[in-house]
Amino acid sequence: MIGTFLSERKKFMTEHFRPQYHLTPLTEWMNDVQRPIYIDGVHHLYYLYNKDYSLEGNGTEWAHAVSTDLVHWERKPVAIEKYKDSAGDPWAGSCVIDVNNTAGFGYNAIIAIVTMPNPTYQCNHLWYSTDGGNTFTHYGTEPIMHNPTGYTDFRDPKIIWHEPTKKWIMLMAERDKVGFYTSYNLKEWTYVSTFVRDDIGIIECPDLFELNIDGNPANKKWVLLLGGNGFNYGRTTCACYFLGNFDGTKFYAETEIEWLENGADSYAGVSWDAPYTNGNYRYFVSWMGNWNYASEVPWETFIGNASIVRELHLRSTSEGIKLVQIPVGNLKESLREIAFFGEQVIYTGQENLLKNIHATSFAVETMIIYDSTRSKFGFSLRDGYVNGEHTVLMYVKSNNELVIDRSKSGIVHMNEYLANMNEFARQYKATVKPRDGRIKLEIFVDRSTVEVFVNEGESVFSLSIFPDISSDGLRLWTDDCVHIEYLKVRAVNEAEAMIY
Repeated sequence: MIGTFLSERKKFMTEHFRPQYHLTPLTEWMNDVQRPIYIDGVHHLYYLYNKDYSLEGNGTEWAHAVSTDLVHWERKPVAIEKYKDSAGDPWAGSCVIDVNNTAGFGYNAIIAIVTMPNPTYQCNHLWYSTDGGNTFTHYGTEPIMHNPTGYTDFRDPKIIWHEPTKKWIMLMAERDKVGFYTSYNLKEWTYVSTFVRDDIGIIECPDLFELNIDGNPANKKWVLLLGGNGFNYGRTTCACYFLGNFDGTKFYAETEIEWLENGADSYAGVSWDAPYTNGNYRYFVSWMGNWNYASEVPWETFIGNASIVRELHLRSTSEGIKLVQIPVGNLKESLREIAFFGEQVIYTGQENLLKNIHATSFAVETMIIYDSTRSKFGFSLRDGYVNGEHTVLMYVKSNNELVIDRSKSGIVHMNEYLANMNEFARQYKATVKPRDGRIKLEIFVDRSTVEVFVNEGESVFSLSIFPDISSDGLRLWTDDCVHIEYLKVRAVNEAEAMIY
């Protein structure tokens, strides 16, 4: 048994596209992450899993993984299986801890409300767990939420407890709107309001939560987070959000649409809290995939991974209050520092400062002094040098624009459609202004993933890449000069499995 585990770990550590510090399925297909729950010091995460994807099997089930630090994950047996229920196979949903036994399954029972589509409609069923979220039992045979007449999209229920009204609140994705429902017992639900948005395609995976602004409990805002299509805004599928007020029945938006992500591969994100977060932040994780090409990407024994876990904060900025993402602190602590460079100015034509660094799973942290940044500077990530592969991260001072270009990142044309549409091999951009005369970059590269956090998460990019295994170089370049205050490089300790 131990020998088998070690050989599997070695195999998975050396798979070409297998991330080392991102949660992946052991084999086959993974997509939407379901909202984790926190029980006795352990985070329980569920995700949609198709165990026979390569055999053209359909349907998903709820795979299960646990972590105490949100960096090291242990895969557990499937919590809700497919092919077991006449109502259909489980799609997305959400879990809550029923502390006060409102549903009658016991104090602290775990209640999951899950979309289970039949051939005609998307209906939603209740499952419950009395063993801490390891296994679930289907409550009855009928849905607790039937698909309304004329609706084909009625999915992704998200449940929260609203303390002022002592009620459960459900958000349901209903094509171009979000339906709000209330309940006292998690079984019987009453419709109370709708939030309509007709400019982001089919709405999916809604979320609603309240956060302190700048950590001040006397100053709070509600956040409505939606998955959608940003085509009308020059974007791909990703998450958008609105700030406002929620009175227990209706959400009142006070801001225009804002975008949580500037890349292409962060979707179906979910947030959750823990007793120690105190309303100052929430954890956030998403599926690093894009439905425009998810089934076309190269694979060895698996497809799909979760993002690294982030913290969501509401922060006051010069552009107003923003929902920002920062990497969970335990991640950097779990990577070993392999290089440090102090303050210096790098000039064009100078020897590559990072020439001796070769890694496929690493992180870069740097602070750029803006006043001495002329024209352009950037990094070439997973640089193959002689084979021409690299993912470019570039800052253009003339228009304060950060650009990530994966057109030469490796395998970029998975099929003719994607090649013609330039869907994968394109640039992703965001306006980035200096803060106190500096620009901070945190770059996480993990075999087939790139995640970039700018100025403590005010701009974020999440992207998949598929370079050759030999493309393991790292380059800092400029077309004039760039002044760095410091630069750190961290890498995975390959003797330690972070996902098992």
